[in-house]
Amino acid sequence: MQRRAVLALALGLLAGPAFAQSATDPVETVRAFYAADDINAVRFYAKSLRALYERDQREAKGEVGRLGFAFHVNGQDTEPGFAKSLALASLSNEGDRAEVRATFRNGGPQELRYNLVREAGAWRIANVRSLKGETWDLVAILSAPLP
Repeated sequence: MQRRAVLALALGLLAGPAFAQSATDPVETVRAFYAADDINAVRFYAKSLRALYERDQREAKGEVGRLGFAFHVNGQDTEPGFAKSLALASLSNEGDRAEVRATFRNGGPQELRYNLVREAGAWRIANVRSLKGETWDLVAILSAPLP
């Protein structure tokens, strides 16, 4: 719990006053997702990703399902200084689709790509992919058969 408070504080300092999902800036939505520091924060997920995530939770019946790690940090835990190393950048923002790059250090250099869609007037996370170290695609993980 203390780790979350420190992470939220550090990310809050990075985020400034804009600390919520944004209708205009997908980077702020990803920043707010990191500040929540909880992959269960499905309010940030697009309908399709939320459906996959909730199905995984139901089918796992309280056990570890398809997703056995905190995808937003690409691991189980975060190393000291993680929040200070987090950098977010918009790679594209066209119409109702956007892509945001997240780079940080956690057990080594990490790079995640967030694909976002605009739903109900706000940006929502539709997929996340890891591009450094062990590569993965969140939608593919959640779409696979239960182990």
